[in-house]
Parts: sequence; structure tokens; C-alpha cells
Amino acid sequence: MKHSFTYWPGRVRGPQAGFTLIELMVGVAIMAILLAVGVPSFQSAVASNRLTSSTNDVVSALALARTEAIRRGTRVTMCKSANATGCTTAGSWAQGWIIFVDTTRSSADAAVDGGEAILASNAAASGNIAMLGSSGVPNFVSFASDGQAKLMNGASQAGTLRVCSTAASLADTRRARDIAITASGRVTTTTPASVAATCPAAP
Repeated sequence: MKHSFTYWPGRVRGPQAGFTLIELMVGVAIMAILLAVGVPSFQSAVASNRLTSSTNDVVSALALARTEAIRRGTRVTMCKSANATGCTTAGSWAQGWIIFVDTTRSSADAAVDGGEAILASNAAASGNIAMLGSSGVPNFVSFASDGQAKLMNGASQAGTLRVCSTAASLADTRRARDIAITASGRVTTTTPASVAATCPAAP
């Protein structure tokens, strides 16, 4: 007696492919190790990039203010600003700043008077960035027509702006940049040896 069968393509079942419980557990363990190593490194890189970017913003703004003062032959000031239209003595530099043609100076602190043009503005810093000025530059940095840094009364101005990240992923030796402004108007950037996560103002 002959037996016959019908062949159905795709219906033949072979050995089942997949992972055993032990293989899955090993895979999960490896992934956990990679995440434990990789995530902090990624967070540190992001925080470092934000710190560098914010520092570059400040340095570029100072360079613009000084260049415009020399080019225009008049005083140009960079001051803290929360609204991009006027100067403030409250809060820190992290709230933002403006650069303006400062033709009249009637007080000890910088102020935008009628008719004075605002040349540039910068919004508030983000990503755990703090910006604090030393006693010489708590609220503004102003450049005379010869490029020298001057107070509102014409006396020489000098100080340091500290740009700092409070991110826990950064070591205290890497979390800040100090931007020093000399009386001649020269700007230099250094990395302080150790800054607490609270980001105190520059000395």
C-alpha cells in the first residue's frame, strides 16, 4: 500500500532559534555594565560642551564690545540684562547680557539711556551654567574708545568673570573657566584648579 503526502512550503519545522534564560541574563548584565560606564561619560561630555560654549559666548561678546568701541571711537558697554533692553544690578551674568553704545554715563553702574543703541544681546544660560563676576566686574564691563576697560567714572576697570557648571558629572577641576579682563582690555581664559559644585564667584 502506497502512502502519499502533500508538501507545504514553509511549513517544515526545524530546530527552534532563540536565547536561553542564561544567555538573556548575560546579555542584560553586559548591557547594564555598558550603561553604567557610558551614561556618565556622555553626561560629562554634554556638560563640558555646554561649559565651553558658554565660555566662548562670553569671550566673543567681550571681543565684540571692545572692537566696536575702537571702531566707533566711543564707549561701548556690556552689562547684565534680564530683558535684553536694559542693564540690571540684580542676579548673575547667567541671566543674559546686552552690549550697547554708552555715550552718557550718569551713575556708577551701567545704564542704557535714551538714544543709546543696543548692538547685541544674549539670552540666559542653560544647562546648569552659572556666571559670576568678581568685585571688579559684578554688573558690567565697559570699553573706552582706545580699547581699555573703564569704570563709569573713567577709572581703570579689571576683574574676572567665572563661567561654571554645577553638573555632578564634572570633576571640580574641570567645572569652571575664569575669564580675566585687564585694564588694558585684554581678555584671557584659564581653568581654575578646583571649584566647588556651588560655583563661587571668581577671586
